[in-house]
Order: sequence, then structure tokens, then C-alpha cells
Amino acid sequence: MPEVMSHRHDLVILGSGTTAFAAALKGAQQGGRVLMVEQGRLGGTCVNWGCVPSKTLIHLAELHFSAQRATPFGLNLEAAFPDCSRVMAAKQQAVDTLRQQHYQSILDDNPRIEVMRGHGHFLSPRELQVGADVVVSDRILIAAGGVPRVLRIPGLAEAGYLTSYSALHLPCFLESILIIGGGVIALEMGQMFRRFGTRVTVLEHSRSLLKEFDPRLTSLLQQLLEDEGMEFVFGVESQRVFTEGDETCLEALVAGQLRTFRADRLMLAVGTAPATEGLGLAAAGVQLDDGGFIWTDEEMRTSRRGIWAAGDVTGPPLIAPAGIREGQVAVENMLDPNAHRHIQHRFTPMAVFIDPEIASVGDVTGQGQVQGRGVVESFVDLSRVAKSHIMGGRRGAVLLTAEKGSGRILGCQLLAPRAADVIHEAALAVRCGLSVFDLAEMVHVYPTISDGLRLAAQDNVSRQESGE
Repeated sequence: MPEVMSHRHDLVILGSGTTAFAAALKGAQQGGRVLMVEQGRLGGTCVNWGCVPSKTLIHLAELHFSAQRATPFGLNLEAAFPDCSRVMAAKQQAVDTLRQQHYQSILDDNPRIEVMRGHGHFLSPRELQVGADVVVSDRILIAAGGVPRVLRIPGLAEAGYLTSYSALHLPCFLESILIIGGGVIALEMGQMFRRFGTRVTVLEHSRSLLKEFDPRLTSLLQQLLEDEGMEFVFGVESQRVFTEGDETCLEALVAGQLRTFRADRLMLAVGTAPATEGLGLAAAGVQLDDGGFIWTDEEMRTSRRGIWAAGDVTGPPLIAPAGIREGQVAVENMLDPNAHRHIQHRFTPMAVFIDPEIASVGDVTGQGQVQGRGVVESFVDLSRVAKSHIMGGRRGAVLLTAEKGSGRILGCQLLAPRAADVIHEAALAVRCGLSVFDLAEMVHVYPTISDGLRLAAQDNVSRQESGE
């Protein structure tokens, strides 16, 4: 008979990734005894297959590309073909180091957190089967993360394909690759491959890239990526995948014309699906939303009393920092029924780690108008920012929206070097209810990219005062 484990832990967490780990630490800090159930590698997607390996390779690709970028300025650096074995070893070292220092070593020093190895699935709302054991708990947090979404295209499985996971673990860089999708992963991975010498073709079903961003920014971004040699094809309706010799081929309709695209490999970059398969959610009575993600309220409670969920299993925003905060909020509510902690992702910034980076926080103009608020928008080309010229004429723009009259900052989007760092100034302004008048009067270090926010705020103030 299976061993029944109960009353040994104050809460049980399915998963050990970024969200789960943050939740476990919060539970331990509040005096709870925490059990994490993990079937794979400690650290989950972000450390092992996502953020850490991808951003390591993206950084190395940028260093490699800098040699070419510096040539017009008299810096004759050699940009030879990369040493794949050393590049991949550097990536793996970053993964192993962060897994050990940010996860394993912390667990080793924290007696309140225990990890149980095995696949966990619900037998009932209070029972989890883990191998031969049954774990019983009144407080369970589902933080199992997400997995790359796979399309149903005839011939795809037979021909073989890459995902963002497997593409990061190739022994070397391909000569050519087809990428289906025009979102974050497609652009980050696509530019990285291109900078290492791969011929990259991005195939997108819709008519534009990065739907979350203003088209003025994404059209400029597309130009910049095309200048580096990436090819974009829009309006692609995939028909079938097949192989010819050593090539993978995609047959697709484009503007009513049947076309065939060929490359060494094909990669799917069409979003993230919740890793809920095999969790026994039906037995637990946990409700899913229309997208297949676990439904939660703003306190991260699911439809079943005693079960919470956080991170990628709950849907957008599918970014690690959002999952961290969701996990912390969930645990505070799990251990204190009167806490009523909640999260508002309107204050959550996000960024795409391409070069230049593109980042966003808050409401864009259209969202503000839908909510019945008049807005004033300012759009500042990066050419007005001195730092962009110091960096060699870098291109980009800053978009800032504010409430008409009060000037309260509603949102910001920017395409610029270091945008992922600069966006936090705008995020703090949105969260704290600051106005464009506040931002325009704040002294900024000069020269910096963040000075572009001050210029955008000044422009917005002028528009506010002129009644535009």
C-alpha cells in the first residue's frame, strides 16, 4: 500500500521552477514547512531551458556582432566563426552555476523546505499521488510552469522540429533555419542565430510582429532586423512539412500563393502551453479557462477551495518575474486567510531581449481610450537622445502615454539599447501614480538612454499645456 504523508507540511507545491521556488521561500520565511514536488531538474524552465541559456547565448551573439558593428568606426576587430564547443560550454556553465547557487545551495541551507522527487498528480482536491506515495494537504499550490506550444501541421512530427528548448542545446549553429512565429521567442532566438551566421527566415501567420507593442516600434524593429539579414514573411498559412535530402521543407499559402520554404531545420516559436497534462486536474475539480490555462482570481485561488495556482500554468503574462510575484502572493494568502493579497499586472514590466531591446509597461494609448480615459501621447525618436549618437547612431523610439489633464503616466513602450533596464523607471512611475510633470522635472544623468524618458515627458507636458 502507498505511504500516506499528511500533516508534515503546511503547504505543498507542484514544481520547483522560478515560481515554485519563490513561493517556497516565502512560505519558509513566514514560518511554514514546505514540500516541493518535482519530476525534472531543479529550477524548472527558466534556469534549464529558457531564460538563462537563451540570454547567455544572446549576450555572446551580441559580443560577436559588436566586432562587425565597430568596423566603420576604425575598430578593426575580427569576427571569425564562433568556437561552438566553447560557446555552448559557457552557456552550460551559466546554467549549472545558477542552478547550484540560486537553487540547490539555498535549499541545502533551509530546513523548512523539502523536495520530493517524482511526478505528482491529483487523486482528489487534497491528495497527490507521487510515485508510490500519497501526499495529503489542505494547501496545494500548482506551479508546474509551461512548455513550448506545438502546432498540428501534417508531416511535422515525421519530419522533426525544434522548439525553444531543443534549439538552445544544439551542438553548433545551423547554416539555415525556418522559424514559425513572430513573437518574443522567435525574435530573440532568430537574431541570436543570425548573428552567429545562420540564415534565418521568420514565418508569421499574422501581418505584424509582437502584437503587444505599438506598430511604429515594431515596424522600426523589423527594419533593424532585416538590416542584419533576417527575412520575414507574413500571412503564412502552413499546409504541410516534409523533408528533401538533408533539408526540412514547409509548404505554405502566402497571399493565396503556394510557396515552399527550405532550411536545415524548422523551429516552432508559437507561444507557451500550460504544463497541466497528467496533473489530474479533473480529479481535483480545478477549472480551466478558454485557453486551457488554470483559472485563478486576483488572489491566485483556483475554482477549488484549498488549491492555488501561479506562474505560466495560469496564463499571461508568461514571464518569470510575474510568476515569482504570483507565487509569493499565493503563499501569503495560503498561510493567512485574512491577508487578501493580490496582484495587478498593469504594473508588471516586460522586455524582449533583442538588440536593441524593446520593453513595455502599463497601458498603451488604445487601451486607455477603451477604458474611457482621454490620453495624451508623446513619441520621441531616439535620434533626439544624445546617448544614441555616442553609441554609434543607434535607432529606436520612446512612446509615453499619460492621462489628459492630470498628466498621470499610464504606460510606456520603448525600443532602445538597455530598454529592459530603463523600463523600470517608467514602471515605478505607473505604479506610484507619478505624472509627466514629475518625470520632466527629474534630473537625469547625462548622457544616458533613460534621458529619452525625460524628453518624452517634456514633450507630453507641452502637449498637455497646449490642449492637444
